[in-house]
Amino acid sequence: MSPRTQEANEALHGERRKDILEVALGIFVENGFNGTRMQEIAKRCDLSYGLVYHYFPSKEAIFTALVDMALDAARQLIYSLSQSPSPQVFGTLINFAVSDPSPHYFAIIVEALTKKSVPIELVTRVKHTILDIKTALATAGSSPSMDNNDTMAEGILSILLGASIMKICKLSDGSFAARSATVLAASGKE
Repeated sequence: MSPRTQEANEALHGERRKDILEVALGIFVENGFNGTRMQEIAKRCDLSYGLVYHYFPSKEAIFTALVDMALDAARQLIYSLSQSPSPQVFGTLINFAVSDPSPHYFAIIVEALTKKSVPIELVTRVKHTILDIKTALATAGSSPSMDNNDTMAEGILSILLGASIMKICKLSDGSFAARSATVLAASGKE
């Protein structure tokens, strides 16, 4: 049996990191930043404690990677808004927001914004991305009144966050939120 190639090792490393992040996402959503322990991540991944540290130097590094994944998903949201600013796109955005893993991403973003132990530079990046989403929503809903655009953008952003929380708590499948966002967006176009 010949040894693995460098490419095979890199592929295995990437796959293992992805698996750890997938498991850790659920744990951080369940337990929060402060309640999550590397030992639990290792146990649920069926890996040794030391092996998890081989892939990530700390719990903070895992959390940062998860926040980065959430911010990437948020940037996709911003891009889709810039491509099609019709009211129907807002319903599509809600469907995106309640489709796995997006609800967990919103929960991670909220966790990053609300915990004092999260590094300030990470909090700052999250805040900037949230404000970018608000701006994209306001631009997509352009009407003569800028105040109305901001109000509508905040309303839609609130629906996105609320729909994600309801999905995580198994209180909704998101369809009502999708219809609500579409109605709100259409009302801003009149």
